[in-house]
Amino acid sequence: MTYDVIQIGPAEVDHAFLLIEPVSSHLGLTAWRDFCSQLDRRASNAPHLEQVWIAVNPLGRTQGLALSKLGDDPAYGRTLDVPIFVVASAADESGVSGALIVKLGRVAEERECRSIRFWTVGRDSWSRCMQASDYQRWNHGVRMMLS
Repeated sequence: MTYDVIQIGPAEVDHAFLLIEPVSSHLGLTAWRDFCSQLDRRASNAPHLEQVWIAVNPLGRTQGLALSKLGDDPAYGRTLDVPIFVVASAADESGVSGALIVKLGRVAEERECRSIRFWTVGRDSWSRCMQASDYQRWNHGVRMMLS
């Protein structure tokens, strides 16, 4: 199956909340909507800020979500951090995750990143990704080096 990976828009926000909710114990739907509306307003002006990518199947259903943020790592240089990466497909987990990873790779290359760091996902992922200090940590997640 093929998936379109796009930036989240107003029409997808509520559906995507079902994917973000398990990794955001303190995030409500209203706060999620507010966060996503800020992304829409600043996406063209500041591509280094947070971006939310969703993988949509041919039927229009959101099957995966990745939150990314451009940063600089003291050891690895420019890095695309991915604090939240969620797949919601029992039938095609590898297809959904593969489509998201390909898109994130393209974004990282456009931003001249040397690596992508996928954070370890847990119930507190949302609160961790809102803390600037967690982006400076080196000891969490898996790093994918880019050529």
